[in-house]
Amino acid sequence: MINLFHQEIVQSLAHVFFMIGIISLITISLYNFYLTFHSGINYVKRLHQIPCSRCTFFTGDYRLKCTVHPYSALTETAINCRDYEENNNQKKPFLQVFKANSRRFYSQAKNPATHN
Repeated sequence: MINLFHQEIVQSLAHVFFMIGIISLITISLYNFYLTFHSGINYVKRLHQIPCSRCTFFTGDYRLKCTVHPYSALTETAINCRDYEENNNQKKPFLQVFKANSRRFYSQAKNPATHN
């Protein structure tokens, strides 16, 4: 009788420790996932601070990205570039150009005599 009671206690304790182990592994895994995701978001935010693509000296060519600082172009060291100069001659995004052209096309289709 005592032996049977002892086995039930051991089994129930084993189940409790097993569940605690599983829950702790799941918790640790979720916490590591959160830390990895959070550090990835911070890294992406930092990379979006790189101003090279908006600079006058940025060529867009993979062989020579920047005419002033070719080795630090598009890297984290270029975030506080002292030679950064805003490029004011950027092309319009495709969607804006498409909307402008479609408006012009439809206005010509409605009034063909006025747009010769």
